[in-house]
Amino acid sequence: MTVEWGAWGDEAFARSRALGKPVLLSLTASWCHACHRMDEETWDDPGVAAAVERATLPVRVDADARPDVYGRYHLGGLPSTALLTPDGDFIRGATFLSRPQFFAFLEAALVDWRSGRRPARRPPAAPRKPAGLVDEVVERLVRRADLEHGGFGSAPKLASTEALALLLARWRATRDGGLERIVRATLDAIVEHLADPRDGGFFRYAAAADWSGPHTEKVAVDQARIARLFLEAGSALADPRYIEAGRRGLAHARRRLADREGRVFASVAADPEYYARPGGDPPPVDRRRFADAGAAMVQAACLALAVTGESPGFRSEFREAAPDGVVPHRLDAPAGVSGLLRDQALAIEATVMEYRLSGDPELLGWARRAAEQSIRCLWDEHAGAFRAAPAEADGALTLPPIFPLLANGEMALALVALAAHTGRDEYRRHAERAVGALSPQAVAGGQARRGRPPRRSRRPPQRRPRPGGDRRDGTGHGGQVAGRSRAEPRALPAGSLPAAARGPASAAPIACGPRSRSRRYTELPVVESANR
Repeated sequence: MTVEWGAWGDEAFARSRALGKPVLLSLTASWCHACHRMDEETWDDPGVAAAVERATLPVRVDADARPDVYGRYHLGGLPSTALLTPDGDFIRGATFLSRPQFFAFLEAALVDWRSGRRPARRPPAAPRKPAGLVDEVVERLVRRADLEHGGFGSAPKLASTEALALLLARWRATRDGGLERIVRATLDAIVEHLADPRDGGFFRYAAAADWSGPHTEKVAVDQARIARLFLEAGSALADPRYIEAGRRGLAHARRRLADREGRVFASVAADPEYYARPGGDPPPVDRRRFADAGAAMVQAACLALAVTGESPGFRSEFREAAPDGVVPHRLDAPAGVSGLLRDQALAIEATVMEYRLSGDPELLGWARRAAEQSIRCLWDEHAGAFRAAPAEADGALTLPPIFPLLANGEMALALVALAAHTGRDEYRRHAERAVGALSPQAVAGGQARRGRPPRRSRRPPQRRPRPGGDRRDGTGHGGQVAGRSRAEPRALPAGSLPAAARGPASAAPIACGPRSRSRRYTELPVVESANR
């Protein structure tokens, strides 16, 4: 007997309501080694399956296929497990859970469910003008820089592409030698420790402060971001080593993460055993095609063409699939969710970059359509920011909007770039408002703004969890946190720059890699509620 997972959507929550059972949400990803471990050690256990079936309605969501659901409910990494009400409210959650930990978690979560106990909420920070936002984030990054090993904070160590891009831009304006040293030290560490010497490309992150213990999954969005960073740095610093590192990264992506036509695949799975033995088949590739990955890869390819005169040949499939400007998230199955904020933002920026290289007015026209659709479907006038997904993304299930920092920043940059070519001040005004609205959360350390943010729980920890889990983003801490309770989990996007300014928390020994993650945690108990 194993857990029989249902699909996310109206039907599952309607059934939960009819049965009077809470929803047990499992967030996972194909490339996540810890997710596969939890499947084998916990979910495949007959006793666990029986307890889940008796008390809950189990639902599983692939974090790559539904990044909006992941952004709403993840617990700082993958796997994440959350107990939800039939209305989608958060009751309690955890990352990696062994079988004994899961039983303890489930019992405590069901007590909360039956008693009606929900996490406290806190009022949002008052918005302020972002005049000093960049200065404050740069100062935080400088304070968190590891001058001995490179990177930021202690462990784990990430590529932190957005943080490095900001420091590189500030160096260009100031020629500050200290900033250059931080950037170079981190780029050199990435090349030495995260570059895969066997197959090419870059691993997601390293477990230790000295960059040892790399975790071997490769996600297409990350590959594109890292390659683009090296190309930008090599051009700015006049260092051909970095340009070559970026070129090699894109060559690997073209070979392993794309088909013959240049359509971009999702990821290469983690496989520690492959790197521990000679020979053997390489790790499997997830051949699904997602819009954010395709658009990010086209951006990197455009920069490669501008810097080296050579194009890797990635295809702009995201634009072919969206003549009206509403981009489907899964390009090989476009009937699913569409118009997600990050997909729209990356697609607009990629198209503007292509326009700059070609001068094709049709590209500019498409970018305008995508921008106007994004403003129409995602802009929240009251919040002054873009929501993560259109209101209809979850059908009749009414959930409060989330306003992810990274994706809002990406949309702001895309709109400013588009405004420069179209003269449309409306685009720039929306960008400025979004940055202004979310600047308090950015300065506070990267929390995403929500409709009803939570307050800190006052319940004390009683015991520490077994570490585990998978860092999905560039700054969060997946694994050591095994329990948290909050009404609306904060959505921190992968690689969020303000979160990178805060720096990562301590390493989880069996953590295996994130996409967007995003919280700094201390160790918390498996069964007790706690907020950061």
